[in-house]
Amino acid sequence: MTLTTEAEHKAAVKEFRTLATDEEANHARLLVLRDAIHAFEEANGHNPGPPTTVAGRLQVEMFRRRLKQKQLAQLLEVGESRLSEVLRGRRPANGDFLRRMYKKLGIPAEEVLELTD
Repeated sequence: MTLTTEAEHKAAVKEFRTLATDEEANHARLLVLRDAIHAFEEANGHNPGPPTTVAGRLQVEMFRRRLKQKQLAQLLEVGESRLSEVLRGRRPANGDFLRRMYKKLGIPAEEVLELTD
């Protein structure tokens, strides 16, 4: 599968998100879409690089680990409201929170220290 236009890319991303709700049943199609989307984005300079904010990095971890916000709060041993405020940018991540990202999620310390709120 090759995507050649922004419209095709948008449609493929939409289909990917829909199919991702049942990954086991749609595994083969998801792989095809993943590869096509990645190739299109690479060819068209859509590679944004790693997240630079605490919220962005936490969202990546939630995606990678397939966690809901409540599960991430439990893993970090913080309240759901605290996590929600950090994710929404309403509360900065203090030293304790950043330490939890390092210890509980295994995010390298140098990466954690470079993140902004």
